[in-house]
Amino acid sequence: MSMYNNLRKVVTVFRYDEILLRLLYYPPENIKNNIKDPLDKSLEDMLVLDEDWSIRDKRILLVSKSDDLVDDPICRIYLYAGRRTPQNGNFKVANQEIVVDVLCHNNFEKDLRSMRISDRINELLVHERVAGMGKIEYIHGNQISSPVNYIGYRHLYEFAVTKR
Repeated sequence: MSMYNNLRKVVTVFRYDEILLRLLYYPPENIKNNIKDPLDKSLEDMLVLDEDWSIRDKRILLVSKSDDLVDDPICRIYLYAGRRTPQNGNFKVANQEIVVDVLCHNNFEKDLRSMRISDRINELLVHERVAGMGKIEYIHGNQISSPVNYIGYRHLYEFAVTKR
């Protein structure tokens, strides 16, 4: 299967996951200001709230665009293809990496939002048959440089694909 189709399958999983969308959109719980936890069931369903996809298009990107983050404190995911390497001993199969960067403004880190988003992404991908052949494996994660007032974390996943 093509790199394009594999990446589209992963982004589709992200864009239709209501829990992930809540974590990317709703602010942290603040009892003093009567703001509920983003996963509180009384909050509006993100799939209904975002019927025009404007929230998803702003928070789940296939390109690394950050110039708009300076004036807009949000959480965002970048998703793109990583290395593609042949599997040892198998001339028909390669390993394809997918890179997921999580960026969260400091205002959202009050509830460790970057970790909550990362945990949800792992639930959606790790050991699941989302793209390629077989299950997706988690390779590693690490902090990345990010815009001022943002926390950044990069996750690397891998799955098998045919070489053609």
